Amino acid sequence: MRSGLKVWMLIPLCLAVLAGAQIHLAQVRNDLSLQTQRLQDEQQILQQESSKLRLEVASLSRPERLRQYAVNTLHMGPPNPMQVIHQ
Repeated sequence: MRSGLKVWMLIPLCLAVLAGAQIHLAQVRNDLSLQTQRLQDEQQILQQESSKLRLEVASLSRPERLRQYAVNTLHMGPPNPMQVIHQ
């Protein structure tokens, strides 16, 4: 009968281990959920920054703006005949 008693004593121990594992898994799920939300928020911020930067690149690389920059800042103009090489 002692072996039967020992088996019944293992049942509460097993239940306690399973309950502890369940609590641990719940904490892990909660941590992963919070981490996922933070990463999604960061992704949204980066996508907004990317959109702003693409718009800025498009604005800065407009042909008319580049022409004005070349003329006003770099003092460039059409090449004179001596600067053109013909092959």
